[in-house]
Amino acid sequence: MAIMKTNYVFKDKDERKVAKDFIRYIEHRPGKDHEQMWRTLFGDEGRPLGRWQAFRFVDEAPKGRYFYRIVVSPDSEKEDTQRDLPLREIIKETMRTLQERRDTPVEWIAAIHDDHTDKRHIHALAVVKGRLKKEEIEALRDSATAEAQLQREAHDLMRDVAQLQQYRQEQEWEPEPELGEDVWER
Repeated sequence: MAIMKTNYVFKDKDERKVAKDFIRYIEHRPGKDHEQMWRTLFGDEGRPLGRWQAFRFVDEAPKGRYFYRIVVSPDSEKEDTQRDLPLREIIKETMRTLQERRDTPVEWIAAIHDDHTDKRHIHALAVVKGRLKKEEIEALRDSATAEAQLQREAHDLMRDVAQLQQYRQEQEWEPEPELGEDVWER
């Protein structure tokens, strides 16, 4: 089961500053050996976003909305065993679930963290109208888990098909029959 952590930025005069600090964190958290890192920010369309676009996203969020910090991590022992799951697809599906449950568009920005720990994960900042209920958070976790499991099955199936194709091709290879004379002497 995927691990999901959520919390919201406390609503006060500094909430937008705190949201921007979170964007800086997800973009520049130091790597495993404390080296400086730059990660690509992206949104629901999957296109890369610059920091200024992310900050504008925060500045233009409607008044009264909550900024939710969301972390999704597929299970490294059952789902992301090969560290090859498409984390962007997992967060997209998770946010789509939130939009469906809320019946309203949810804007979000995310970055993948797969370099400072063995547990790959995605950090996202979502703008949500009202606070999330416990059952909504559970639905998000279930959605992330289902997408991770689906992706794992698809990756494993594609790997098995590729291995089968390679095996079949190798079976078709027949050694050339030996000729009685040296063909180079002709």
